[in-house]
Amino acid sequence: MEDRREEPVFLEPVVSVCPLGDATAVDVRVVAANVQAVFDLGVDILERSPLPEEAFLADRRQYDAAAVLRHLDAMVRPPFRKILGVTTVDLCIPVFTHVFGEAHLGGRAAVVSSFRLRTNENGFKASIETYTHRLIKVALHELAHTRNLVHCDNPRCLMHFSPKVNHLDRLPILFCERCRYLLTQDWRRPAGMG
Repeated sequence: MEDRREEPVFLEPVVSVCPLGDATAVDVRVVAANVQAVFDLGVDILERSPLPEEAFLADRRQYDAAAVLRHLDAMVRPPFRKILGVTTVDLCIPVFTHVFGEAHLGGRAAVVSSFRLRTNENGFKASIETYTHRLIKVALHELAHTRNLVHCDNPRCLMHFSPKVNHLDRLPILFCERCRYLLTQDWRRPAGMG
């Protein structure tokens, strides 16, 4: 008699999640699990990596997100096509006082920072649920940028620009129909095509 039990399906690893500096193991696992579930992709967690020293901007007491992305980009190895860094440090880019995360449009690397996600606009500490939702939203948003998605005009789409945590809190952990379609088409391209 034939055994009809289904074999488990193992997704080819596509995205690696890298803890940077003091990133917590819980945050890294939450981000990895949500990337795998939302994008239906194989995800693996890399060994912890120190933050690049050259990324620290002493005058701003922040880390240059572009330098962190260059560090991550150099870490991409097959079979992974993308890398997502998770960090606790305050990130910035020249034109903004801070960023929750950063990615190069169509690039291989993205980063999310928990630094400003733990506090509400009123200065009080956010609940663990609110904090976790913020972390997931920023991670998914930034990773979608690496798949060529730009900011979306739809205020109910995860790709909508959110400069403050209260804006981030209003977003669902969902992409609008248009962005979801674009992501699905893009992830299905064969390896080596982006």
